[in-house]
Amino acid sequence: MRTSKYLLYTLKEIPHNANTISHQLMLRAGLIRKSASGLYIWLPNGIRIIKNIKKIIRKEMNRCGGIEICFPIMQTDKLWKKSNRLEQYGKELIKLYDRNQNCFILSPTHEEIITDFISTEIISYKKLPILLYQIQTKFRDEIRPRSGTIRSREFIMKDAYSFHHTNKSLEKTYQKIYKTYTTIFNKLNLKFYSVKAESGLIGGKCSHEFQAISNNGEDKIIIKDNQNHQKNNQINSYQPNAQKIKIFYIKKYIKINDYFKKKIINLQKMLFYIKDKIIKIFILKKHQNFIALFIRGDEQFHINQNSYLKKKQLNFANKIEILNNILKNKKNINLSIPLIMDINVAKMNETLPIVIINNEYFIEYNLNQNFTGAKIQNIKIQNDILKISNSIEIGHIFKIGKKYSKIMNAQVKNKNGTKDFIHMGCYGIGISRIVAAIIEQNHDQNGIIWPNQIAPFQVLIIPINLKKCQKIQNISEKLYKDFKEKKIEVLLEDRHERIGIIFSDANLIGIPNIIIINQQTINENIVEYQTRKERKKINIHIKNIIPYITKKIQNNI
Repeated sequence: MRTSKYLLYTLKEIPHNANTISHQLMLRAGLIRKSASGLYIWLPNGIRIIKNIKKIIRKEMNRCGGIEICFPIMQTDKLWKKSNRLEQYGKELIKLYDRNQNCFILSPTHEEIITDFISTEIISYKKLPILLYQIQTKFRDEIRPRSGTIRSREFIMKDAYSFHHTNKSLEKTYQKIYKTYTTIFNKLNLKFYSVKAESGLIGGKCSHEFQAISNNGEDKIIIKDNQNHQKNNQINSYQPNAQKIKIFYIKKYIKINDYFKKKIINLQKMLFYIKDKIIKIFILKKHQNFIALFIRGDEQFHINQNSYLKKKQLNFANKIEILNNILKNKKNINLSIPLIMDINVAKMNETLPIVIINNEYFIEYNLNQNFTGAKIQNIKIQNDILKISNSIEIGHIFKIGKKYSKIMNAQVKNKNGTKDFIHMGCYGIGISRIVAAIIEQNHDQNGIIWPNQIAPFQVLIIPINLKKCQKIQNISEKLYKDFKEKKIEVLLEDRHERIGIIFSDANLIGIPNIIIINQQTINENIVEYQTRKERKKINIHIKNIIPYITKKIQNNI
């Protein structure tokens, strides 16, 4: 493609009301243009990027046994009334009416229609399992669209649905999709984490989100720093390596009404905001003698790594022992046993009336009145290696079970000739969001830095004084032709623009491999090469430049 024949319009200034870096750069680099609130026109560069992302997703979905299908964007509201999601989604559903006043919905998701379809097409368990997917535009009437394509009213998604005769079969596919998503996001060069999630309006008892790290993300997750996202390639089962935070603002004092039913997982969502105000108590024992060990809320310890406790031959008390001896009446804590306090606890100026018992139960208790008999000991504490990060949800998978098959009466005959309701899974990837997430993670002060496999073009040729030097013209045209023959996407810069604008646009657009042809080196058959990321120029002979770049592209460097 030649820039003179291409629809390429960049913006110098930061657009008004574009508050996130991805939104700003998508507008400035000519990927999108705003049509209305939450609605965007995808321009040629944006379309090329979308196509590259779709290509990676299709390849991996096909590899794991997915079959591509396409359902209508418009769905009759009768199916949504049947599932009761018409009311549950409420005003987020965009509705329209035909000439006969029949109500239709612009689809935000397709659980109802695909289950209804399966109920009429598959009648025997022998046709299961089956995994169907589509890549399609979805709609959601956001009350406040924001952050460009991160939260818009029209968005592009890959959604997949699996159907099974048994829950065991669903579990197998669920794990397969988890691994497939991990592969996809790694190929898209994203730093991401998996988190256990709530199923919400989709339904089901088990779901996982995939969260891409971004300073401008709407979600917050707690990350275990010793969990490397790149190790996701070796995951044998779905083990989340981060935890989503849903409580953002915590008052200084928290009133707990139900002491015993709450679990520590609920408190961990708040822990980072009040970690220096909470105390953990570990109940240890030797034979029938108990000891209470006090440490700070964000710390942990290992008995085998602590010389004092190891010497005492102490072990953790079990649940029954704690309930019978420590948590009397399931409300009050009995600490008439010896107390050992870590020195970090003794230094705490103020504590909340909350303690955690053996990382499971937490109750309200005023420890300040019971410190007098505690022995202060410098316990060897290992801090939890955790941090909080903002993130963007880029994928979500669900084990839905029989929710929709019961609603749509989707049954299959089993071996005995009787009918069973079908088990179902649902798996989504937000493609529009992924474009924004990649930019959030791959940019500098000058513009976007696209990875090779996603970039709108893989190579940019910049001839300096193209119209004034015949040799530069000839070499530029030859390289342009040779790259095209190699099936490498190449953009030739042939506009009548000042060189400063040309290089500014090159940095903004973010094409990964740049060839500069100028009069200073061309007489020696040398061109200058640089990557958008490193921006260090090196001289390469003309006959070597195409093999050099081809190898880098093949290795995704």
